[in-house]
Amino acid sequence: MNNLPRYQFQNRAAGGNCIGMLLTGGKSKRFGSDKLVHTIEGQTVAELSAHALSLACDTCFEVGLGLTGLPVIHDSSGQGPLAAIAQSVMYLRDQKILEFGQCALVLAGDVPLITASTLRIVANWPGRSSLVPVVNGREQYLAARWSPESLDRSIFLTKNGLMKVSKALDVSGTQRLSMDAWESQDNQEFLDIDTPDELRKLVNAELICIPDRRSQS
Repeated sequence: MNNLPRYQFQNRAAGGNCIGMLLTGGKSKRFGSDKLVHTIEGQTVAELSAHALSLACDTCFEVGLGLTGLPVIHDSSGQGPLAAIAQSVMYLRDQKILEFGQCALVLAGDVPLITASTLRIVANWPGRSSLVPVVNGREQYLAARWSPESLDRSIFLTKNGLMKVSKALDVSGTQRLSMDAWESQDNQEFLDIDTPDELRKLVNAELICIPDRRSQS
């Protein structure tokens, strides 16, 4: 990982030409209930994720259940995130909203500490290749910029019954961006929520991160 390009701590202009896609269709099996509707300082997990995405991209859609106030593309497949992405790409291209040469900024709905400034850096990174943040050695496929080629591949894979998200990003030119040089202890922005205990940990972290998020515009 040492040879990866490094995150630079600077704010950048709003999210270029990327379409924002927020995924809210997960079943929350490990959590035991719908984790996306739990609140942190008066906002739901999904709303916090949506807020950051909407500040990073001029045009955003929620793909899933309609929890955030963003325009909704209902996930009718029920086959996981890759199928939801593929369905959204086909719909948005059919509606002439997403151009065939356009990227998407794809974000899971359970990353409530992510900030708009971080998402802008991912969206605005030079070029139009897929860009996958890497945090503590983990590739963040669902907080990433997806190139047109990766979006095309999501459709191909889904039609062939292959649902592994990482395979869609296995295309020529995909970049990995190291975000280990991080101001926030333990890289908390990228923590997702899978269990109630993880939510409790994020609530404690949110006491620091929420004011910074709300000041962004």
